[in-house]
Amino acid sequence: MAATWSQLTGLHDDLDVELTEIDHALSRIEAGTYGLCSNCGKPIGVARLRARPYAELCIDCARALEAH
Repeated sequence: MAATWSQLTGLHDDLDVELTEIDHALSRIEAGTYGLCSNCGKPIGVARLRARPYAELCIDCARALEAH
């Protein structure tokens, strides 16, 4: 039972994070900045936005961030 509870809690936490990211994306749509990298200002590729509609970084900036 504890393992199931732990798994459900983890799923809930993941959904909370995703909902927050979606809310931020909606704010960027309203501001007219959706689809632009928040780091370098270049357009985020369509394939990346299809995979992660709430992406804030272009693939190059996301990779650079992961490398550090």
